This record gives sequence, C-alpha cells and structure tokens, in this order.
Amino acid sequence: MNTKVPKYTYTEWFTKEEMHENLKTWFSQLSFVKDEHRFLNNLIQSFAIKTLRKQEFEKIKEFKKALVETQKMLNPIIKQVQKQMNQLEIMIDKVDELEKEKTYTKLHKKLLSNVNKYLLNYSSVKEKGFMNLSSILKKEQGRFFIGNPEYKLSKIQEEK
Repeated sequence: MNTKVPKYTYTEWFTKEEMHENLKTWFSQLSFVKDEHRFLNNLIQSFAIKTLRKQEFEKIKEFKKALVETQKMLNPIIKQVQKQMNQLEIMIDKVDELEKEKTYTKLHKKLLSNVNKYLLNYSSVKEKGFMNLSSILKKEQGRFFIGNPEYKLSKIQEEK
C-alpha cells in the first residue's frame, strides 16, 4: 500500500506594514533611478561635443543603448509598484478575503523579485558606463590642456 506523504513548505509572509514599507522604498528608489536617467542622458550628450576616437565613441554608444533598455523597463515596473500600492487596501481592510489576500501576497513577492533584478541590472549598467566615461575623460585630459596656460590674473587698481 502506497501512502502519499504530504510535502510541507515554509513560506514567510510579509506583514501589512512590511509590504507597505517595501512599496514606499521601491517607489522612492525607482523614482530616483528615473531622475538619474535624465542626468546620465545629459552627461552622455555632453560627450557629443568632444572629439572622440571611434573606440571611445563605441563605448558611449553602448552605454547609451544599455541606458535606453533600462529606461524601457523602468516605467512598467513603476506602474506595477503604484498598482500594488493602490491595492494595499485588500490587506488593510478588516474583511477576510483569503483568495484576494493570497493573490496580493503572491504578486508582492513577484514584484519584490522584479524590482531587485531591475535595480541590480541598472546598477551594473551604470557602473560599467561610468567606468567607460571616466576612462575617456582620463585619456582626454592627457591629450589636451585644460584651460589657457597663458592666462594670468591681473589686479584691478582702485581709483583714488
């Protein structure tokens, strides 16, 4: 006689307060990333007026492409976080809706994974891009003088 042994799994549940804090933190981090995208795009644009070698141009182009990809992924994730924030009432209200609460918790865990993956990916793109941009700046400083070496400060004489 074969008896089936039930398999039990341990699932850690977030409290309502923890889920709310997670959502606020994610929204804040993703909003910061959105602002940072603007800054990085402006930084990349500043390289457009510099004379660059083909290899340096390719590095900047690669960074710009990776940045565009992360921008495309950002808005849907922000919308998911906002939607989850709006639906937090399911967990807070005093009504026992076990299926809805279970679904909400499941979505929250999935969102946790998606946000963390996105932030890790974005961080690596940004790190690689900054390394490329800084190496270009270092090479550029070696090639050109910064400022006018013949410029001298002169004192303005006061009228008596």
